[in-house]
Amino acid sequence: MEDTKPDMQQVHALVSQTLRLARRLHAALDEPLEQLLGMNTKEMMILATLMDGASSPGEIAARQHLPAPTVTRLVSRLVELGLVERITESHDLRRCRLQLTELGRSTRERNRQTVSEVLYQRFGHLPADQVEVALQAIRALDAEMGRVAAPLATSDLAAEVSA
Repeated sequence: MEDTKPDMQQVHALVSQTLRLARRLHAALDEPLEQLLGMNTKEMMILATLMDGASSPGEIAARQHLPAPTVTRLVSRLVELGLVERITESHDLRRCRLQLTELGRSTRERNRQTVSEVLYQRFGHLPADQVEVALQAIRALDAEMGRVAAPLATSDLAAEVSA
């Protein structure tokens, strides 16, 4: 397979379509999940990230690529709901560890089932091979975003654009 550079119009179309799809997915999933569970997708992502072992707001922000103030606001709401508890570190009172409460763990499990049902209703008709191809493409884009996480130097960007 020959390594060729993509047409920049195609790259622009890819990014535009991906952003549109992300907004549409968010809108399509948030409303039914909010109605069924009383939580939005970001709050559910926080619960899932805690369940997967994250224990600090900074860790959650990094794993979910969310701004720290957003995580703080979401965690505060989850604490108010009794789903998450903040545990102050004894050696540094400015730091806290987060953990799911028993209610948080049971809510996460119930949410997982409901989310699966909503996703099946929306996407269960798609052929498995199409889902696999889309998943591979998204993983490749995500890996590329991770690879180029550092901003390009202005001279590098100028060279890329003129190439």
